[in-house]
Amino acid sequence: MKHLCILFFLVTLLSNNAIGQNKTGNKSDELDLYVGTYYTRIEPVSRFIIQKEKDDLVLHVVGQGQIGMTRIGKDRFRANKVRPKALIEFVRDSAGNVGQFKWIQPIPKLTFVRTAAAFADSLSEASTERFSKYIGNYQLSTNRYRSVQVRLKNHQLTIQGTNEGKISIHHESGNRFVAEDGNVRLVYEFIPDAAGKITSVQYSRTGSVIFLRTQDDPSNTSKVIYGFSRPNGFTRADTLRGALTALRTCYDVLFYDLDVTVIPDRKIIRGANKIRFKVVNSFNRMQVDLFANMQIEKILYHNTSLRYHREFNAVFIEFPENLDAGITEEITILYSGTPQTPEPSSLAGGIFWLQDKEGEYWIESVTQGSGASLWWPCKDHLSDKPDSMKISVTVPRGLTDISNGRLIHKTELSDNLTRFEWYVSYPITTYCVVINIGNYKRFKDLYISGSDTLHVNYYCMNYDVAIAKKIFKQARPMLSVFEKCFGKYPFWRDGFTVMESIYPMEHQGAVSFGSIFSPFNSDQYDSLDLVRTMWHETAHEWWGNSITVKDMADLWIHEAFATYGEVLAYEQLKGSTAASGYLREQRPANREAIIGRYGVNDFRLGDVYSKGALIVHTLRNTIANDSVWFGLLRSIQHDFAYQTITTQDLVQYISGKTKTDYHYFFEQYLTKASPPELQLLISRQGAVTTVKYRWHVDVAKFNMPAKIIVKGIYTLIYPTTEWAELKLENIKPKDVKVDHESFYIQSKTRVGQP
Repeated sequence: MKHLCILFFLVTLLSNNAIGQNKTGNKSDELDLYVGTYYTRIEPVSRFIIQKEKDDLVLHVVGQGQIGMTRIGKDRFRANKVRPKALIEFVRDSAGNVGQFKWIQPIPKLTFVRTAAAFADSLSEASTERFSKYIGNYQLSTNRYRSVQVRLKNHQLTIQGTNEGKISIHHESGNRFVAEDGNVRLVYEFIPDAAGKITSVQYSRTGSVIFLRTQDDPSNTSKVIYGFSRPNGFTRADTLRGALTALRTCYDVLFYDLDVTVIPDRKIIRGANKIRFKVVNSFNRMQVDLFANMQIEKILYHNTSLRYHREFNAVFIEFPENLDAGITEEITILYSGTPQTPEPSSLAGGIFWLQDKEGEYWIESVTQGSGASLWWPCKDHLSDKPDSMKISVTVPRGLTDISNGRLIHKTELSDNLTRFEWYVSYPITTYCVVINIGNYKRFKDLYISGSDTLHVNYYCMNYDVAIAKKIFKQARPMLSVFEKCFGKYPFWRDGFTVMESIYPMEHQGAVSFGSIFSPFNSDQYDSLDLVRTMWHETAHEWWGNSITVKDMADLWIHEAFATYGEVLAYEQLKGSTAASGYLREQRPANREAIIGRYGVNDFRLGDVYSKGALIVHTLRNTIANDSVWFGLLRSIQHDFAYQTITTQDLVQYISGKTKTDYHYFFEQYLTKASPPELQLLISRQGAVTTVKYRWHVDVAKFNMPAKIIVKGIYTLIYPTTEWAELKLENIKPKDVKVDHESFYIQSKTRVGQP
């Protein structure tokens, strides 16, 4: 069960199954009138997008979730699975155009109880302003995972609910504060104890909330900014993002020095990135990347501002003279803005701006696919990793930032700020650069490998310590398995961090298994799923972070081997039966090839996990020698460490190492939607059963082995695309089965007369 609570107008979403359930005969064309992006004047930061899915409307709260809508009259809809019951009433202008809607919902009076929160309490105690006594964190009395933060800014109180924007509230009288817009009135009555200390706040609301339509087009947002909705093919923006043009290949990034300040209450990031690069080919013009919604203040070169122009998310920089091949130069880009928020339905990355269960800020960047340039300027192409990187992050005091590499400095600054400086001493892929900001608890550990010691750090939320320690106990056995299978941990100098965060991700050296609780503000958790996620994301340290694909089209290499890392962890730690059971759970859709299109940042997930793992497992059984197999995995890691590769590189390497041509294998499994089909024609004459067999495939010279099971005994066969046969004595046709455990194949069996 997933719950979405927007305290401003109190929506509780009971089930995501609400989407697409309203079959009321909506006229599809008429629904287009309502589609758009809406906001409220009281809390203008959040965006509410009404979209059409088939013949239904969906209200989507950006970064949080969505609810279905059922028509109940002209311009009137019911919000599905919402409590208290809510109606949506659209308002038209004189020309019949929809410009706003009303959210009509009766709200009971709610009480939020003040909770102990060191950072908030210190702000209250340190301030001498009139309203400072109200500063604090408050939890809903009937649900402790719904909270509000009360803060003081420019002599005025602000209040911010879980996962919402900030609302300014005005003093009316006594301990009462209000926010008003049109006919909606929000009232916050602070309740003191006998000594005058504020202990709670009561919230009530009257009137309906008005949502105004913006000029934003949600369909364009998904196609241009997010970039992964492909009903009409790829765009110019996709080519700029994914292609290796001369304006990118002309230079090689050596070092990034990223220095940012994160302003949570405004959802703003501002700072600078110094890019040190080597000139590969002489040029006077180069491309870097920064999303169009982020502002560039200036670009400096030798303390002089450079000219530049922008197209979509690309930035083209002009130099006053040619830069000669072989020299090393630097530019610094000063910038700021509000990065986009993640949107799982369109695979868009972004910055999560949330609050934890105690009402403190909880922030994470997740940029795989969309690209790191959604929040910091860089050469945002997988083919070019900097040799090293420094990441400096300034946050409000009381919060901690966990980024990549080693923490080299922590500095307390004026204005209640803290600066964290991290150093990455290895090459790093741009989408692996991360900010994790929150009220974190840290634990330290050591992993011993021979005579070497790896420093291990664990981070979790303060209130999750007991459960987190159970998860963290699995880290050292996991590292031992992966070291045995893949080779030594690749980022030894920088140490290894595994942590709780909002979203699971393989950020280099700062691996996250996501929130312990799912949803993160609930009491529900699945320890096995958390451990399995930790296995997967940690396996990416080898497959994805050390070895990285050159183009997003080859992402299967990352995800297939990381998912198979889960299988190997099951096999080594839980036994082969557990590993086989997990493999049986993988059910690919087989709708399209798992290799994408090159040069357009073709980011696709789905089968790259499940089918990818089954392909790797099939290759292992095709090689049929675990000594050779694991030696192959370790040699791949050794010979391609810290490099970028293509599918072709990997196929040629595997074929060379095993002295067997596997091009046919990968062509079928990667470039075709369907796996190979083994066809059997079984007949019996007297005591002899004849099994004819062949491959039905899309690739010439496909000669992968397969196994059949005859009365429980496995028999290896070597089909081609031509019929071959096997004669068995005293065997009935029904006793012949195809082995689907060792090889990911389809099969078709026909029993008949010879």
